[in-house]
This record gives sequence, structure tokens and C-alpha cells, in this order.
Amino acid sequence: MEQDNVTYTVDFKGVKYYSDIHKALKEGLGFPNYYGENLDALWDCLTETVGSNVKIILKNYQDVEKINEEYADKILRIFKRAKHFADEIEVDTKIIVEHDGVETETD
Repeated sequence: MEQDNVTYTVDFKGVKYYSDIHKALKEGLGFPNYYGENLDALWDCLTETVGSNVKIILKNYQDVEKINEEYADKILRIFKRAKHFADEIEVDTKIIVEHDGVETETD
């Protein structure tokens, strides 16, 4: 990931399993091969590889919520924590969540 002034798009369209969610995250965010495909690994990769002025778009997030709403909430909390972590080290990170074509920026 570690690039500046870039937009990453993670498209969750059609995900059916947890492994599909993490495959989409890995591909969309350019995570390394050692990405562990779990929530701890998501946090580690987000915080270790964040660049400056990054925009992350999570498309079709309703498909993640269909699998498990609680798990979907945990993923969003990780992204929000990573955004605040990045803000503390003076990185402007934007997280955009798309539900049925409507984009909303997270705080």
C-alpha cells in the first residue's frame, strides 16, 4: 500500500464468505502476500503501510453486512481507528463506505 496521494477501492460485490472479504481487502489495498486474512492482520497492514493523503473506498459494503453485520461493524471500526491513527501521525486519510451506490465518509 505505502503510496502517497492515491485512491484504493475495495469492491465487496458478491462476497459470500469471510475469506472472500479478506481476499477483496488484500487485492483492493495491495496488501502483501503475508496478509493473515483476519482482523488483527487488517489492523497491522493498514497501520504499517499507510501513506499520505490516502483515500479508501469500500464499495458494495452491504454485501459484507449480509454475511455478518457484527463482523462488518468490526471491520469499519478498524478502518476508523486506522484513520485516527493516521491523523495522529499527520496523514490525511479518507475512508468512504458505499452502500447501494451511495458514498458516505466515515469519521
